[in-house]
Amino acid sequence: MENKKITILHANDIHGQLNFTVDEELKLSGGISLTSGYIKKVRSEEPNVFFGISGDVLQEDIWGSDYKGTNTVNLINHLKPDAISLGNHELDYGLAHLLIFKECVKSHVLCTNIYVSQLEEPLFMPSMIYETGGIRMLLIGVIPKAFFNRIMSDEFCRNMLIYKDTYEAIRDERKKYNDKKIDLVVLMSHYGIDGDIALAENMPDDIHVDLILGGHTHIDMEKAKVVNDIIIAQSSYGTTHIGRFDLEIDTEHGKIADWRWERVPLTDDTSNFDYEVDDLADKIVFHEKPPRANAKLCEFAEVYTQKNRLYESDLGDIISDIFADIYPIDFAILQSGSIRKDECGPELTEKDLKQLYPFDDYYYSVKISGKELKECFDYLFSLKPDGSIMNGTFQYSRGFKIVVDGTDCWEKGCKVKSISLFGEELEDDRVYNVGMTRNCTDNCFTYFAKSFDDSRYSIVSLSTFHDLAKWFLGQKEKVVAPEKGRFIFENFDPATIKK
Repeated sequence: MENKKITILHANDIHGQLNFTVDEELKLSGGISLTSGYIKKVRSEEPNVFFGISGDVLQEDIWGSDYKGTNTVNLINHLKPDAISLGNHELDYGLAHLLIFKECVKSHVLCTNIYVSQLEEPLFMPSMIYETGGIRMLLIGVIPKAFFNRIMSDEFCRNMLIYKDTYEAIRDERKKYNDKKIDLVVLMSHYGIDGDIALAENMPDDIHVDLILGGHTHIDMEKAKVVNDIIIAQSSYGTTHIGRFDLEIDTEHGKIADWRWERVPLTDDTSNFDYEVDDLADKIVFHEKPPRANAKLCEFAEVYTQKNRLYESDLGDIISDIFADIYPIDFAILQSGSIRKDECGPELTEKDLKQLYPFDDYYYSVKISGKELKECFDYLFSLKPDGSIMNGTFQYSRGFKIVVDGTDCWEKGCKVKSISLFGEELEDDRVYNVGMTRNCTDNCFTYFAKSFDDSRYSIVSLSTFHDLAKWFLGQKEKVVAPEKGRFIFENFDPATIKK
C-alpha cells in the first residue's frame, strides 16, 4: 500500500501579536495577514492539511485588559484552525472568561487535564479525531498542573474541578478509540520544551505518541527534536513564523514512514498577503482602540530607563513603588523582565503604561519570615549546580535594601551581606507581607528554592493593576524617580556573565 501524505501547520504563543512589520527595503514580515495568507496558500497547494495552535492565543497585547482577548479571537477565527489547545494565558482572567473564550472560538478547544470532579466529566473536549485523505489522526490537548493551579484561587473551582494526570489522561483518550484504527497520535502541549522532552522521555511503554506540537518556551528551533521516538517541535513566538511538518504515513501499520519539519518565516517571499484579514485587523486593532488610550496620565520628570535587567533601574523603582503604595504590603519584589520598555517618558499615556507593564492580574501578599527571606536571597545569588547564578532578577520597592558581594561569584557564588527594610535588618522571627505578582508566586521555587503553603497567600485586590495604577498616577503632577540604593551589587563585572 502506498504511503499517504499530510501537512501539519502549527503555531503557538501568538499572544495577540497581530501586526506585521516593514523593513528598510519595504519587505513585510510577521502579522496575522501573512499568517493567514500562508495557511491559505498551503491549503490550496496540498491535499491534506491540518492547522493547530498549541496555547497562548491570548494576552500580552497592550489592549488585553480592555478586550480580554476578544479582538484576538475574532481574528484567529479567520485563520480557521482545526484545533486549539490551552496555554497558561487562556487562564489569566479566570474560569468564566475561559469558558466564554471556548464558546467564541470557532474551532475545537482541547484540554484533557481539567475535569468536573462530581460529574467525572472533562470540562473541555479532551481529544478529537481529525481525518483527511484516508489518514486518521488523534489529537490530545495537555497542560501542566501549574497552569491548572491558576484558577484554584476561586473557591468554586476548588470545589468543582480536579486535575487529571497527563499520562493517565492520554492513556484514557487512546483507549476510547481502541475500536478505531489510528494512524498518528499528536499531543498539543503547552509544557515548554523541557517539559515536552520530559514527557517524551518518561512516556509509559503502553502509550504510543508520534508528535508533540509544543508551546510556552518561545524558542526558535532550528530543527525538531526526537526523544524516545517522539518528534517535538515549536514554531516560535507571536506571528513571525509557523511550524510545518510534511509527513508520509504508513496507514497499513499506523506509523510515520518519513517526515520533514521546518520553521517557516512569514514574509512576503513565503506567503501571500491576506487583504481581507488585514482590513479586519486594521478595524479591530486600530479603529476600535479606546480613545482614552492616548490620554495623558501624568508626566515623568525626565525620560526614565531600564537598560539592564540585572541592576536597579528608574522604571523598576517607579513600578515597584506603585505596587507598594496601592497594596497593603510591607514591600514589593518585581521581576525585572516584566518591565517591557527600556525607556519611557516624560509624558506617560495609558498606552505607555500598558506597553511599559503589560501584565494585568490579581496581586498577592505572601507571608514570609525574615529568616526565610534571608534563605531565599542566599539561594537566589548562590552558585547553582549548572554553574549559573541569579536564576531571576528583581526590582524592589522603597525602603528595601539588599547588598550583595559578587567577588569570585563564578567560583563561589555571590554573598548576601545584608538585607534591611527602612533601615532595620530583617528580623528572623518577624513575618513580612511580601507583595508578588502571580507569575512570581507560581515560580517561587524556581527563583528561591522555596514553596509556601497556600495559607500564606492572599489576593490583596480584585481590582486590576492597570486600573489602580491609572488612578494612582493620575493624582500626581509629576513623577520623579527616587535615588538609587535598593539593590547594591558590589565587586561584580557584568562583562563576566556567562552566555
